[in-house]
Amino acid sequence: MYAFAFLSPLSITLGQLAQFGMLIITLIVVARHWQGVIRTPVFWIALAFIVYVLMRGLAAAFVEQPELASEHLEGTGTWIRILALPVLILAMTLVATGDWLRHALGALGAMALGFVLFEIVPTWSWADFNQALTGTSRYIFGMGHSRSALAMGSILIVLLMLAPALLLGGQARSRMPVSWLIALRTGGVLLLAIALLVAVFVTKSRTGWLSLTVALAVLAVVLVWHFRRELLRPYVIAALLIVAALFASVLYLAWDEIERRAMDRVDAIGEILAMEKLDDAWEFEDGNVGARGAYKVFAIQLWLDRPLTGWGPADPYHMMEERPLPPILQGRSGHFHDAHAELIARLGGIGYTLMIALFAAIIWEAIRQVRERPRSDRLGLGLAFTTIGFVPFMLVAMLGTYFLDSFGQIHLYTMFLAPMIAAALARHVTVSRTSG
Repeated sequence: MYAFAFLSPLSITLGQLAQFGMLIITLIVVARHWQGVIRTPVFWIALAFIVYVLMRGLAAAFVEQPELASEHLEGTGTWIRILALPVLILAMTLVATGDWLRHALGALGAMALGFVLFEIVPTWSWADFNQALTGTSRYIFGMGHSRSALAMGSILIVLLMLAPALLLGGQARSRMPVSWLIALRTGGVLLLAIALLVAVFVTKSRTGWLSLTVALAVLAVVLVWHFRRELLRPYVIAALLIVAALFASVLYLAWDEIERRAMDRVDAIGEILAMEKLDDAWEFEDGNVGARGAYKVFAIQLWLDRPLTGWGPADPYHMMEERPLPPILQGRSGHFHDAHAELIARLGGIGYTLMIALFAAIIWEAIRQVRERPRSDRLGLGLAFTTIGFVPFMLVAMLGTYFLDSFGQIHLYTMFLAPMIAAALARHVTVSRTSG
């Protein structure tokens, strides 16, 4: 588990070998504790997604389009390896440790350290960073601008949600006066938060910016509701003012570039928002945002033709070759730049519903953790709130690009989605161990 978390940014091969080891652990856990595992609804949702992908791929390859059998079988293998399976096997491995919470937090720390050591430090350039910070270019941290924005935004979410634990934990073991200790820790957390905010900004990824904004807005609402009785305490008000000032300052300093990026494609965005019917996409001319809008429309039209099962797990090349395309997409190839559209066009409403059900089950468990854990359990609550923020973060990011089958992104979202599945499994697997 720690090898997967830490070494994946260094080597896909090492990361996949670690995944294979976790798969073996998963099979052992299921074999030994199957009575507990099968009592966990999220296990059945994940298994249903995997089985559906397999059955859909076999049907497309050998019944519907045998001339594209190899493409559908390859797509089947890809879709089985993403979303449900990697999240499930990491969750099972967390359960096997006997202390899923401690090791989930440790693995997130190992993941962040791996990003720093293997993807940021080796490619660091002060000149390029300064140019991205003050100019219109973007900085990619050695992992692509889209993945950089998602990685930095995700780490910022977990930092903010664990801030109370980082600031207030372990005071009894310190020889330093409590006030000094909290002041030093506050300074460190603020510096890290500012660094991560700046890192998200210099990627110049509009998808990353929007995803982080939505995630933080959702978290703000949830946190205000959950801690509504504590909001009037002086130290809570002070913390909220500091956080608000931090984000306001970064927004103020970066506003010119944010406005430039937002207005860069405003005409194309206006065309998309003004659409009265799907065929209006045939009029799009912008090669960036307009093309992305046309991809979405094309995927929706494909889905409407086969709303339940989609066109099969093969990549969309064959669909783009056999059907009329909006002129802006002529000569293009590749994915639809939208993971939602990609999934629903390939796997239909059934596959998409299973994916949403998996996310919903993860959020449900996170809410359960929040309700059941005492206020003093800052680590447990922080991890649950992290999940509540990460799910909308990921769902919004999926609107801007198709990243589900990239191993680097699998590594990222698996680390954030697995802990709550582990929490749900551990509740029943523990009972199984006790009864056995």
